[in-house]
Amino acid sequence: MSDVEGIVFDLGGVIAGHDNPVMFAALKARCAPGLTRELERLIREDRWGEGAPLSQLHEILAAQVGYAGDYGDFVQDWCCHLSLDPAMLDVVEALARRRRVMILSNTNALHWEHLVAASEGRLARLEAYLSHDLGVLKPRTEAYLEAAKRAGLATAGLLFFDDLEANVAGARAAGLQAELFTGQAALERSLAVRGLL
Repeated sequence: MSDVEGIVFDLGGVIAGHDNPVMFAALKARCAPGLTRELERLIREDRWGEGAPLSQLHEILAAQVGYAGDYGDFVQDWCCHLSLDPAMLDVVEALARRRRVMILSNTNALHWEHLVAASEGRLARLEAYLSHDLGVLKPRTEAYLEAAKRAGLATAGLLFFDDLEANVAGARAAGLQAELFTGQAALERSLAVRGLL
């Protein structure tokens, strides 16, 4: 019998794609020239994934790097790089019909809302623990511990898949079972070996 009580998936790089250079190019196109490094610094600040309002980022970009778009333009630019992997979403949903499945993701409210809409609400039906609600980002230990606490499960009973080595290492340090996500086929093999498919 498996010791896994919950299977936890990252979102970006696992269920959703994110081509960050596309987003950066869209934002940069509306900014004053010569401020590329400052733009990159501003959009990479942890606070946007920890729950700070994205309207603040829009205001800061307008003031500091000359972003010329209105808030609607900003939302479009901020989310233009996101896509769903329909096959992986199917896998996750199928698992969720038989087992407890969760999402643990570094994301912000606008990206989450965009992907929920793109999935026609399917993502919203999954149990999700998101950094902008948790107030902390992976790979900090607190992110995994807080998600486990809210789920009401011990970390040792969680099996976590993420496409980033640092997040896998962070999960293991927090007591989770964790594996690097390298694609759907490898994921399904791993789950089958554990008797979870």
